[in-house]
Amino acid sequence: MQSNWLLLTHEDASGTLVYGASDDLLEFEGEFRGESGAGGDESVLGLLSDGTLFTVRYTEHGVWKIEVVNRGPLFGRLEPVALDETLDPYSDVLVMKRGVRWAYVCRQFERVT
Repeated sequence: MQSNWLLLTHEDASGTLVYGASDDLLEFEGEFRGESGAGGDESVLGLLSDGTLFTVRYTEHGVWKIEVVNRGPLFGRLEPVALDETLDPYSDVLVMKRGVRWAYVCRQFERVT
């Protein structure tokens, strides 16, 4: 199995990392910790306490893709490390600066018109 190494700095370690795990979990690691069910055919919408808004989906190729919709003041960067399921890690990683206090995720949402 090939490996794409994700270089994390000391500053990254003091913040929060968001990434997909297995084929059905969204993980929050670091200063803010937790997990939520995700995966399947639908994207999951995530909202962090600083206003960072993102979508996560588990692709038919077996990788987790994260798309940032809005960058809040604690947004650090998005590491698009995954190319296919043969690589490790097989998930993009959202790197947040220190200060994330809460997170919400939802599977269903609709635009208000």
